[in-house]
Amino acid sequence: MSATACLCPIRWRHLYAMIEGTRYEVEPSLGDTATSMLFRAWCAGCGAEYTHPFRISDTRHQAA
Repeated sequence: MSATACLCPIRWRHLYAMIEGTRYEVEPSLGDTATSMLFRAWCAGCGAEYTHPFRISDTRHQAA
């Protein structure tokens, strides 16, 4: 899916990025990071592409 806006009740609540075949939880960031410049992030709920800066979640747990 590639919707332009998140359709979930709580927008952009759960984000993920696929990095070298591994799915990582990511979170919004105030500025660009190396990760957000190289990879894309997606909403785990509706599949919308997150087009803003993000970083790998501080917990560094992989999304289910």
